[in-house]
Amino acid sequence: MIGSVRGKLTAFNTAVTAVILLAMTLLCLFVSEQDTRQQTLQNFHNSMNTLTAYLSSQDTMSSQWLRLVEGAGNVALSISDNGKPLFSMRHGQEDLSSQFQQVRSRAKSDYDLYADKSCAGKSCSFVMEGEGGDDYIGGLAVVAKENSVMELMMVFSLEGMNRSIVRQRMVVFLGVALAMAALWLFSWYFTGRMLRPIRESRQRQIEFTAAASHELRTPLAAILSAASAMDQAEGAQRSYFLQQIQGEGQRMSRLIGDLLTLSSGDSQNWEIHKAAADPDMVLLETYERYLPLFKQAGLALEIRAPQEDIQGISMDRERICQALNILMDNALAYTPAPGRVLLGLEAGKRNIWFFVSDTGPGVPEGERKEIFQRFHRGRRDRTDRSHFGLGLSIAAQIVNLHGGKIWVQDGRLGGAEFVLELPR
Repeated sequence: MIGSVRGKLTAFNTAVTAVILLAMTLLCLFVSEQDTRQQTLQNFHNSMNTLTAYLSSQDTMSSQWLRLVEGAGNVALSISDNGKPLFSMRHGQEDLSSQFQQVRSRAKSDYDLYADKSCAGKSCSFVMEGEGGDDYIGGLAVVAKENSVMELMMVFSLEGMNRSIVRQRMVVFLGVALAMAALWLFSWYFTGRMLRPIRESRQRQIEFTAAASHELRTPLAAILSAASAMDQAEGAQRSYFLQQIQGEGQRMSRLIGDLLTLSSGDSQNWEIHKAAADPDMVLLETYERYLPLFKQAGLALEIRAPQEDIQGISMDRERICQALNILMDNALAYTPAPGRVLLGLEAGKRNIWFFVSDTGPGVPEGERKEIFQRFHRGRRDRTDRSHFGLGLSIAAQIVNLHGGKIWVQDGRLGGAEFVLELPR
C-alpha cells in the first residue's frame, strides 16, 4: 500500500509541476518568438530606411556599396528609375522576380503606393508567402529625384529565422523533457523519504502487534492448561494449579498495563502534569522503596546525592518515579548476588542526571540502542518470563515527553549504568 501511495504521489507531483512548467515554457517561447519576429522586422525597417536615405541624398549609386548593404542585411534589392531597372538581386541569389512582383502588387493594392511623385517619401513593409511556401518580408519605398522617381524594393527571407525558431523549440522541449525526468526521479526520492517514517511506523506496529500477540498467548496458554489440569486434580494439586493461574493472570495483567501505557503515549493521550518537584526527595523515596527488596535479594543498594541543594525542577513527579522504578527493577533483575547497585543524582547548570549503576553483566555495545525498542530482549532476558521488554521503552517515552534523554553506558561499578537526563 505504501508503494502504491508513493507512486501516486510521485505521478501527481510530477504531473502538476510538469503542467506548470510546460505552460510557463510555452509562454516564454511565445514571447521570445514574438520578440525575434519583431526584431527581424525592425532590422528590415532600419535597412530600408538606410537605403532610402542613401538614395535621397546621392546623385550617383555605388554598386559595391549596395551589394555590401545587401550582404550585411541578407536582403535582396531591386532598384528602378522611372521604371527602368538599375540594380536587381545579388550574385548567386535565387530568382526573386516573382517576390518583387508580389511586393509591387501588394504595395499598390493594400497601401496605394507605387512609383509616382505623389508617393514620394512613403514606404511600406509586410510579411508575405512565396510560391514555395516560404515566408518573406517585403518592402517598397518611393524616392523622388529632380527628374525621376526611384522605386526601392527589398525582400528578406524568413527561412533562417524560422529554422532558428524550430531549433530553439527543439532545445527547449528537450530541456523540458529532461527536467520532467529529473523531476520524476526527485519526486520519487522525496516521496520515499517523506513516507519512510510512515513505513517504519507501520512496520513497527506490525511487529508490535505480533510480539504483543505472542506475549499474551503464552500466559493465556498456561492459564488454560492449568485450568484443564485443575479440573482433574485434587487437594494440593488443585492449589498448585490455582497458584499457576493466579501468577499467569498477574503476568498478563502487567503486560496489558504496559501495552495500554504505550498505546496512550502513541495516541498522544499520555498526560504529563509538570509541577515543581525536589529531585533529592525523588531520589530518597526511590532508595527507601527498593532498599528492602535489594536486601531480600542479597544485593547492596547505595545512594549518592549531590552536596549542593537542587531547587525545584519542573517535572511530572509520578512519571519520573515510574521511569526510575523501571531502571531499579532492571538492576534488581540483572545484578547477581552478591552485588552492588548505586542510585545517584548529579546536577549541572542546565540539566540534572539520575543514574542507576550496577555490577551486573552490562549491556553489549551493539544492543545499547536496541534495548529501548519495544519487546527487545537481551540474550539473558529471552529466557526470563518475568520481563516483556517494554519497561525501557516506557521509560524512554516518559523522558522524551519531559524533553530529556535516556541512555546506557559502561557503569562506574563495572556493569551497566542507565542515565536519565532532565532539563532544569
